[in-house]
Amino acid sequence: MGLSEVFGVLGRLGKDPANGVHLRTGCSEDALRELQAGAKQHLGAEVPESYVLLLRMTNGVQINGADFKTAEGLVLENLDVPRPEVIVLGNDGNVAEYVFDKRDGRFHTINMGFPDEKFATFDTFEDMLSAVLEERRFVHGRPE
Repeated sequence: MGLSEVFGVLGRLGKDPANGVHLRTGCSEDALRELQAGAKQHLGAEVPESYVLLLRMTNGVQINGADFKTAEGLVLENLDVPRPEVIVLGNDGNVAEYVFDKRDGRFHTINMGFPDEKFATFDTFEDMLSAVLEERRFVHGRPE
């Protein structure tokens, strides 16, 4: 699925709270500028544009236990447990983290706290989101 398709699926699923997909109001452009400036200064890289597009649509999202960070929390939460090689975008409870790896420019699902212990690797953020939706039994935008 492409980014617009994945966002379309999230939008449809988020309309019914019974789906377990919880969307928030999209992020303002001012908050996104602050996010990118803070990420560059404190994390050593800007947040990938595909994640910024998600934040424009929904400032963070929960998908049946998978939680992706808000613009306001992303930099601060990454500074809590500094790992210079990755930007943590979200988590799956206390098991896994969804990260952007600055070393290879790819997205990974990793063992929580261990950036080199990868469960899955994705070339794009939309591939990662598609996998999260599939793992949570959403197939083609509908609960299975």
